[in-house]
Formats: sequence, C-alpha cells, structure tokens
Amino acid sequence: MRITDYVAIDLETTGVSVSKDKIIEVGLIKVKDSHIVEMFSCIINPNMPVSYEILNLTGIDEDEIKSAKYIQDVIGEIVEFCEGFDLLGHNTIFDYSFVRKEANNAGLDFEKRGIDTYKLCKKILPPDVKKNLTDACAYFGIERKHMHRAFSDAYFTHMLYQSILEYFPELGCDTEMMKVKLKKFIPIRKRTKEDLQKLLKCHRIVCKVNIDLLSESEAKRMIDKILSQKEKRFI
Repeated sequence: MRITDYVAIDLETTGVSVSKDKIIEVGLIKVKDSHIVEMFSCIINPNMPVSYEILNLTGIDEDEIKSAKYIQDVIGEIVEFCEGFDLLGHNTIFDYSFVRKEANNAGLDFEKRGIDTYKLCKKILPPDVKKNLTDACAYFGIERKHMHRAFSDAYFTHMLYQSILEYFPELGCDTEMMKVKLKKFIPIRKRTKEDLQKLLKCHRIVCKVNIDLLSESEAKRMIDKILSQKEKRFI
C-alpha cells in the first residue's frame, strides 16, 4: 500500500531520554498526494539547560532558545497541524514519543500511526550502506543540507520517502500504530516549590528555568542536584 498523505516530522531535543529531555525545535511538513501543502517550524524553550554539544550540533543559538515559546504554548498547534494524518519520520517513534508526552501532559489526544523511513531503508538498502538519514539520502542521489535542524531533516525525510516510492513501487509501505509508555505528569507541588525556592535563595543560586512549569520529578531532581553539589564542597 502506498501512503501519499502524511506529516513528515523531525525534532531537535536536549537529549535522547523521553522522560528527562525536552524538545528544542519542531519541523513539520504536511503532504497530500505526495505534494507539500503546508509547513510548520518553531524553536522551543525547553525550560532546562541545553548543553554546548547540542547547541553546536544543531547550530541553534542560545538566545533564540531563551526568547522562544515554551512547549505548553505551542503543543496545541502541533497536535492540530497533525490531525487526521499519519506521521512520517526517520526513526519515527523517537519524534512521536516526545510529542506524545507533551500532548499527554497538556491533556490532548495524540494517538498516531507512523511510517518509518529508517525501517524501510533496512529492508531495501544494501548491507554496506549506512541507514542514517544522510547516507540513505545519498544512496538515492539526494544531497542532505542543514543537518540537525528540524525543518530541514523533516524535508529530507519526505524526499527520501518519495524516492523510495519511486524506485521501489512494489514495496509495501503500510503504517503501524505507534505505542509509547508514558509516566503520568504531576505538576510541581506547592511544598516542593517552596523547598526549591528556599534552597535557591539560601545558596544564592540564580534559577534559569520557570519553576512553575516544572514537574514534581523535575523539581525534586533539581533539589537533589543542589544538595549533592553543596555536600561535595564539604568532603
């Protein structure tokens, strides 16, 4: 079955852990009958520090992140943009998991079927060809540009998929329901917030995140980190 209507998706994140890391950039491309009809792209403030390695990898400027909206402000737009469409990605479950988590935290439904170009490449490409997005694109004569930027990677995933459909018309490209195990989101509790604020004030720490947007577990990790760092000073 040839799927020609979909939303190509790619994210840039602070890391690879769905439970601990956050989205810093979203790229979405809506495709109908194999033609691009709409696009969505934005940088997101993850409300947590972004490592130099990630900034260097993506080329995203720290000031861009600081001035960007929080995911809570845009998750509704993302969910609405994807409504009624399957998702296309290169290792789709990774991107889907992060969006699904944020949608779930916001009380929004985001159950999706997906098409994975990485899995398709494992079926059709020669064993000596790497299956990452750059090498897979190169195999079909597609020069990937602006690597590790969400919109660009979503676009080249779309181009890769179209090439797969063209050169392997007999290949079955059915979608599959994507399943993700998510922990229940618990907002920061009043007592935890007070404890964190007292610690920050006591140790004269400038907090660079919005405490009100933290989950209970994130706040407790911050408290544990502060306490462990202070203990090391006395060892």
